[in-house]
Order: sequence, then structure tokens, then C-alpha cells
Amino acid sequence: MNRILVMTILFVVGASLAFAGGAGEEPTDGVGGTITLYTSETLTDVQLYARQFERLNPGTTVEIFRLGTTELVARLLAEMEAGAPGADVIWFADMALFEDFAANGDLIQIDPPEAANIPEQYVYFDGMAYETRLIYQIVAYNTNLVPNGVAGWQDLVDPQWRGRVGSASPFSSGATLTQAATLANDANFGWEFYRALAANEAFVGGGNGGIATRVATGEFAVGLTIDFMARAQIAQGAPVGYVYQSEGSLYVPTPIGVMSATDNPELSEAFVNYLISVPGQLQLAARGYLPVNRNVALPDGMTPADEIEVLTTDWQYLRENREELLNTYGEIFGIN
Repeated sequence: MNRILVMTILFVVGASLAFAGGAGEEPTDGVGGTITLYTSETLTDVQLYARQFERLNPGTTVEIFRLGTTELVARLLAEMEAGAPGADVIWFADMALFEDFAANGDLIQIDPPEAANIPEQYVYFDGMAYETRLIYQIVAYNTNLVPNGVAGWQDLVDPQWRGRVGSASPFSSGATLTQAATLANDANFGWEFYRALAANEAFVGGGNGGIATRVATGEFAVGLTIDFMARAQIAQGAPVGYVYQSEGSLYVPTPIGVMSATDNPELSEAFVNYLISVPGQLQLAARGYLPVNRNVALPDGMTPADEIEVLTTDWQYLRENREELLNTYGEIFGIN
């Protein structure tokens, strides 16, 4: 599996670079200037996307402001309260906030041409936001320490892994905040699951990338992280495996949208269009993401979305209980 995944990523990277210099990747007419992207995505990845977009569109600049989702949202909301949002484009894992922004007129409706090539369920709020790729929060494990693998969520509270379980914090990770809203509101889990996780002396802190790394090094036997992060460790030869949980995985929407306060809506829309176009999707697929554009094939070794069992997230519940969720989670694990 490791060799197949590595070869797949090398192939997709090569195809992406070839595409970047050849036919089929046309610059966008009539756009120029500078936009600012607020994002929680991996900085090195976003820099690659932005630089490719700039090469395709001479005279454009994409400035990047990157923080973890929770910190980024706090920054953006404070700026909006002051009447001076710094973002033209926003891209992070907080669907509930995107719903609020769409309802309040803080996002503009756009119609990027490439939207015709992505499934309708990934066009949000009548075109006020779009999905760029599919990611899931999964259970990863160190194959040297857990040779028989794991099945799902309940492995995290198995006493045999006491003190060897890792999870990102909802105070840093939008995916983990989404997870808390999903599991706390699920009769099969509830807050009792988190109390059992705390009793199992699970480590909670930082982001999902750090958890994936610490599973790879063997500091954690098992951990909650994002599927593409586990795949990145596998591609590097780390002793990592992962599963989409038997009880259902957590789908993590990461919408992208254009703020109504932008001074350059045309360039902002063009950047969104690039990300969901074939060149942008090839870059995303090369980094282990499941593409959404129908014209980009699913790389070998990845599970098709329709084969992944997904838990149901109530976005209204998250929106209405955000502070309570953070407070309860913090109390259980003694963090803030």
C-alpha cells in the first residue's frame, strides 16, 4: 500500500506540474490586483496554490493570512465587529460560521465556471461558498505498536492505550470543534465518550497535523487526525495506518467563499475558480486530498466518498452551542 500511494502522489505531482506549463491551463482574463486569503489550510500547500494562480494570472497577488480555525475565526469576527475585515476570501473548517455569514450577507454569490464540474452538494448557500476537496477525521495508528489495527472511535478509549492516545484541541482545530458538536449530540457517544477519553489519559492539544506526526513517531499508539495527513505520513514511509471509523467518520467541510466587503470580487472569484479547476484539483490531489472536480480521477489507494460511512453533524446545534461546547470540552480535559 505504501509503495502504491507514493507512486500515485509522484504521478499526480508530475501531472500537475505538466499541466501548469502546458495547454489547458489558461489565464483568467480581466483580473488583476491583490486579494487577501484568510485560511486554516496548511501554509506550505496554500502558498503553492497561490503562486501557481499568480503565474497563471500575471499582475495578481494572493496574500495569505493563516491561523488555526478557531483563532482565525476569532480574528475575523473581531475585525468585522470593528468594521474592517481584512479578508477578501475565506477558507476554513467552520460550516456553521459560513451559514451565518451567508444568511447575514457577509458573503457574495459567485458563479465560477468550474462549478459546473463539481457535484451540486458541494455548492453551498446558492453559490456563496464552495467545497474544494473532501477530508475526513479518522483514527490513525502506529503499525509497529498496533499491528492488528483498529476499528474506530471506541479504540480511543480502550484501556490498553491509556496515555498513548492523541487528539487535536477544539480551541485550535475547527475539525475537532465539529467533532465535539457531532459526538456530543449523538446518542451513541455524548459527553460520556469524552469523559471516557479523558479517563484514558488522552493527550489533547494543538492541531491534527501534530497528532499525525506523533502517531508516526510512536509517541501515540492511536490518534484522531485527518485522512490526508495520515496519507502524507504513509507516503514518507512512516509506520502509520488509518481507518474510516466503523461507527462513522467525521466529514469536515472546508468551504471557501468571497467576503462581501472585498474590493476585488472578480479576482476573488477567479481564485475560487482556480481551486476547483483541473489545475487546482491536481495540486490538491497531489497532497492527498479527495478531489471534487469530476474531471480529476481519484488517485489509487483512496477510498471513494460514497464508500465512507459519515456521522451526521447538526450545524445549527454547533452554531447555537459553540461556547458551551468549548467550555464543556475544556472542563473535561482541563484545557482552554
